Amino acid sequence: MTEVWKLDNEYYCLYTESKDIMKRIRRYYPDFEIMAEYFKFDKLIGIQYKVPIKRKRSAFRLAKVDQK
Repeated sequence: MTEVWKLDNEYYCLYTESKDIMKRIRRYYPDFEIMAEYFKFDKLIGIQYKVPIKRKRSAFRLAKVDQK
C-alpha cells in the first residue's frame, strides 16, 4: 500500500509499505525526508516520507508503481 497526501503549502507526505519503493527512494531521492517508521514485532512494515512540493510528480509516480 502506498499513499500520497498534501501536508501543507511546502510538502507532501508519502507513506509506503513496499520494500521496492523504499529502496528506490533511498537510492534516487535523497531529498525525501523520513517522518516516521512503522514497526510490527520489531519488523519494519512502513515508512512515511516528507516530500518537497517540487517533487510532487515523483511522489505520485512512485505511488502508482505499487498499484499494479
